[in-house]
Parts: sequence; structure tokens; C-alpha cells
Amino acid sequence: MRVLRPQTQSQRPTWSWWATTILIGGISGAVVSIITLNAHQQGFTSIGASIQTKETTGLRADSNLNAYVPRSESAAEAQPKKYKAKPRIGSEDDTQVPTYAPTIHRSPSPYETYHPGRTLPWWAKKDPHIRSFVPPRGNKICYAHVGKTAGSSIGCALGFRLHCDGVVKGVMPYLPGRLPKSTTHLFHQAVYDCPLDTDYYLFIVRDPLARSRSAFVYGRPLDAQGHNPHEHKYEDLKKLYVDCNYQTMNDLARHGLGTEGHASDTCKQRARDMLRGTGRYESHHFFNYQYYNDAIPKDAKIMVIRTEHMAEDWLDLEVGLGGKNYTSISFPRENSQPKQERDLILGDSERMLLCHELCAEIQVYKSLLQRAINIKDDQYETSMKELRATCPNEADIERCSFDPPDISRKIDDFRGDVPF
Repeated sequence: MRVLRPQTQSQRPTWSWWATTILIGGISGAVVSIITLNAHQQGFTSIGASIQTKETTGLRADSNLNAYVPRSESAAEAQPKKYKAKPRIGSEDDTQVPTYAPTIHRSPSPYETYHPGRTLPWWAKKDPHIRSFVPPRGNKICYAHVGKTAGSSIGCALGFRLHCDGVVKGVMPYLPGRLPKSTTHLFHQAVYDCPLDTDYYLFIVRDPLARSRSAFVYGRPLDAQGHNPHEHKYEDLKKLYVDCNYQTMNDLARHGLGTEGHASDTCKQRARDMLRGTGRYESHHFFNYQYYNDAIPKDAKIMVIRTEHMAEDWLDLEVGLGGKNYTSISFPRENSQPKQERDLILGDSERMLLCHELCAEIQVYKSLLQRAINIKDDQYETSMKELRATCPNEADIERCSFDPPDISRKIDDFRGDVPF
């Protein structure tokens, strides 16, 4: 890591230490009590997330936090809470805090500052047990949560609430270490909560064709059991999945993109608009790599975690931030949609048609990897080799046969005005 600033050994406190707590009682005077603290012996409980170090397994929660300055934390927040209320997953009202998510009184978020009168959604907030740490100067990270890249799994591991199953059980699945503590804010779709003094923007990226196929399955209005998991978005989804009868990506490519496809001109245009992010039919296609890339400052410093190499990239970032080099790590699996057998079918000609329409997205994907301060040359080449296996032409060219769409209006409408 070239620019990260880990603390030096001389700046780190010892593992076991004594602290003196002064308790001031009634009017008569003060009572001084000295208590023994062992600050780095708090147990770590994880739902679906596990981690090991070379020294021990079952890493304790604060064993990596030497360089971090804790904020004041109430006794109520310091202890894990048990939330027994039934969750309301998929609530259309994102400002309504679910009954299982604790309400924390705090100063206005950047999102609330940029948009007076709005409230930061509950899912964009960090777990209170991890929120009380301040990263060292120069290491403040904002997480750009691109949909259908395993972004919820990484977000939960970072300590954001999102769709984390652990919130329901009262135990968040975040991992210990410096990366979760340094990643203080989140940017997802229309919620831009990155502070103006953000040092790095952390992206999680995935092969664009694989991301597109996953997003298509996730957005399909009716699942295998006949339920509608996206009722509040149904009118947008209906235009693509129902009115145009695109039930699989293979169908969309063959009938919506192919020269001999039998879809109407309107449906062919919808297929192209979805893939290029200019039509809001399925939200993860609409909020694509280009949107997140263009919505952050032009001179922003980028970090990247590749979906195909999550553990490797996470550990590289952890070490670059001055943390430990773990021997193994696993992430919670969150917000995934099971694929049906029909979703696995994609012909070669259909794949090439999809890659062509995703060309602009692929170029942004390559640019993010090139700009990332943590991606080495050999890691970039590995990702390009993987990309060539799906979209070989788009992996090697630097310019598409069509210009990338102008999305300045989309950014103004959804991210809003941010005074960079």
C-alpha cells in the first residue's frame, strides 16, 4: 500500500493496562475508585463471519484497535443487545427504523446535511458497537455499495446494518480489524452519506456480465414460489419482465437484442436502456458502475475488493491499514437470490450481445481496477483474464462502438447536490 498511514509501534498502547475511573457522587464530595481494565479481552461473536490469525483462532473483538481512539460510549451500547421483535425486511419506508434496530441519538449525517429534512435510512447506519471508533487521520473510508456484487455481505462484515441477518438475532456479523473501523460511512443508490473529508472510496466490484445476470434474477417480480418480493417496485419491473416477457437473460438477449428477435421496438429499447443504465426498470442495473464512479469526486482515491477474490483483497487492505495478516477469513452470505435452472442457460451468441451492450460498464469496471491503490499489476491481469473468459472483445478494447451515456441528470436527481 503506497499511501495508507498505519500507526507506528511506538504509538500503540500495551495490550493490558490500568485505568483510573473517578466517580463523583452526591453533594458531600467525591469517591475515587480504581478499577482494573483489560481493554482488549472483549469476546467477538459472529453470524456467518469467521476469521483466524496466525497467533490464535476466534480473534477477540478489539485486538486490532491499538491505533484507534474510542469515542465515549454509554454502558447500554457497550453490551450486546438482544432483539426479539420480528423484522420487517423489504419495508418500502426506508426512513422507518425496524423494531430490531436500536435507535442511536447522534449528530446529523452527511446525507442529512446535504438534504435538510431527510433522515438517513436505518440500513445505512453502522452497528453501535463498532460506530464508536475514529479512524486515524488520513484513513477515513466511505463504502460505495454497488448492488449484486456481494456488497451486502461485505457491508455487513464492515458493520453496516443493510440486510444483515445478524441484526435480527441481536448480533451483527461484522469482522474485527481496522478496515471495518476505518469504513465509517456508506453510499448506496440515492443515499450518499460520504463526508467531504473522505480519504478513500471502497468499491466492491464483480465481473459486469455476472453482476448483470444476478441483478436480472434478483429483480424478477415473481420468485419460484409465486411470491412478489418487490411489490413497491412492481410497476417499473412489470414493463420489462411482464409486458416484454423477458423471463431470463437469454430471452432478453435473443429477443430484445438480436436482429431476428421478435420483441417489439419498445421492448428492444427497454432491454438496451436497462443494460446501459439509462432506464429504471431493475434498480441494480440503473445504479451501475458508471453511476457510482461519476457520483464521487473526480480525484477520489479508490480502494477495491473484487467479488471473485474477496478474502485476498480484504486482507491486503487490512494489512495496508496496519492490521494483522490473517490466515483465513469468511464472509456472511446476505441478500442473495437463488437461481433457477433456466437462469443458468446463456448461449454464446446471446452472451456476446449482452457484452456489447455492457461495453461502457465494462470500461468503467476496468478503470476502477486500474485506479485502485491496492490492486497490483498481477491482480489486475488476473481479473482481465477472468473477464476475457466472458467478454473477450470488451476486455481488450479501450473504446466502445458507442459513447457512454450522459448520466449527469441522473446523478443530480438521485445523489443530489454535494458541495465537492
